[in-house]
Amino acid sequence: MTAAENVCYTLINVPMDSEPPSEISLKNDLEKGDVKSKTEALKKVIIMILNGEKLPGLLMTIIRFVLPLQDHTIKKLLLVFWEIVPKTTPDGRLLHEMILVCDAYRKDLQHPNEFIRGSTLRFLCKLKEAELLEPLMPAIRACLEHRHSYVRRNAVLAIYTIYRNFEHLIPDAPELIHDFLVNEKDASCKRNAFMMLIHADQDRALDYLSTCIDQVQTFGDILQLVIVELIYKVRLIYDG
Repeated sequence: MTAAENVCYTLINVPMDSEPPSEISLKNDLEKGDVKSKTEALKKVIIMILNGEKLPGLLMTIIRFVLPLQDHTIKKLLLVFWEIVPKTTPDGRLLHEMILVCDAYRKDLQHPNEFIRGSTLRFLCKLKEAELLEPLMPAIRACLEHRHSYVRRNAVLAIYTIYRNFEHLIPDAPELIHDFLVNEKDASCKRNAFMMLIHADQDRALDYLSTCIDQVQTFGDILQLVIVELIYKVRLIYDG
């Protein structure tokens, strides 16, 4: 992927008059500092990378000394860091260090805290490396059965994005989401699932709608709007 094709999801403002820290001082704070020092150092690393710095020498330091921490602020910052940090060599091969990061993703997808699971699922929507996503597919699928709706609806988004970008990783996604939709009770989860079917498998979306057409008036607004979108799309096809 060329620089012109890179997509930036995150923008962070930084005062122009601030002096960037040295890589040595950042490494020292990341290795030996307390949680607060590591947090501040990680913020500085993120800002420097966004400003064009490479800092390859800090990757293993962050993996060894920051990644294992369970502090929620650090986990949020790490999701930003993994989004922007280069994950491949100049010739396009995945960095060996990312295997360790992939294991951390898997653990967060199984974390008892629903926010960590959900935010990790949202982060995975931004990954463009199939090699990183492939080992995570069982954990992603399992999140469809989580007790908390926040996790389930983000699992649907992750599955849809992965199916759209790397269909071979989850070829049965439309069938999986259709079955999920039939049994799901939460309106926001149903909305995401139905939206995916509209774009990924319109016939399955119509099949589901035919089974509950008499109940549409009882659905929430967010699901009714998506159903209207499907009807509009189908009408365009037949009118066209």
